[in-house]
Amino acid sequence: MGPRQSSGNEHDDPRTAVFREIGETYARAVLGGDEVAAELAIRDAIDAKLTTAEIDDEIIAPALWLVGRLWERGDITVADEHLATEISIRVLALQREARRTVTARGGSRAMLAAPQGEQHVVALRMGGNLLREAGYDVLMLGADVPPHDLAASVVTHKPDLICMSATLAGAGDRVLLAMHELQGVWPEARFVVGGSGVSSRLRGRPGVEICARVSDIVEAADALIKRAQFN
Repeated sequence: MGPRQSSGNEHDDPRTAVFREIGETYARAVLGGDEVAAELAIRDAIDAKLTTAEIDDEIIAPALWLVGRLWERGDITVADEHLATEISIRVLALQREARRTVTARGGSRAMLAAPQGEQHVVALRMGGNLLREAGYDVLMLGADVPPHDLAASVVTHKPDLICMSATLAGAGDRVLLAMHELQGVWPEARFVVGGSGVSSRLRGRPGVEICARVSDIVEAADALIKRAQFN
């Protein structure tokens, strides 16, 4: 398949601009033998909500067509052509796995809140962004949420997991109190907890994952969801 022909109105089409920008990045990556850059380009395409067909037709296929033309003209070697092809084969596998993972998370709801008295929610918001990008449905309640209000929201929205942050001294105990009240109204509640205020009393509890870093939140959430599916 050759490259997509210009309609003459591409500057008026934001989606076409996305195709062009990511397509050029991907082509440079495979021509340079840079597999990491090629993978990042495809992740950008997925984040831009391009479909599998669009990524195949508008990003990968035109790049491979260009590689073939450059090889025919003698501008690149057969080794360069083979490397570009192998990178694209691995990227196609990455794309399938990324789609499968996001689909598996689809429909899983995460509720994020800081317990009563806890005002620091920057890390919690960062975690919410990571979960949303990973395919979770995210409900952010924010700072200083009293246990009874949190419980009422849990009953209404029925999240698959509840993420709470504890940064202040004593916040770990308030998280425990909130967890106890939530389990009273939603027995299957599962929790991801992070922050410098996390106490040893929270560790090793069933249905609880502790995040040492914000970047661990998706892995912790996935572990809870998978555990729930096996139960």
